[in-house]
Amino acid sequence: MSKKKSYMNHLNLITEGFFEKLLKIIKDKKLVSKLKKDKNLNKDLSDLNKLTQDTEDRINKDLLSLGKKPIKLSKFTIKDFI
Repeated sequence: MSKKKSYMNHLNLITEGFFEKLLKIIKDKKLVSKLKKDKNLNKDLSDLNKLTQDTEDRINKDLLSLGKKPIKLSKFTIKDFI
């Protein structure tokens, strides 16, 4: 009898992308740790977060004058750009 290819077969599950996904996760961690040490990138990211905070403050000032609830913009991290 021939062996049918089953998606529930544990041998097939391992070969269908498991190691590629694991390698991708490991590469991403190495990339993020390398980028966290980059001083120019951290300075630019800090400047971007300051501009975002200034924009949020201006928008909230106008919203409060209209009697609406203020908004909260999230800060950017290195992982947002990878």
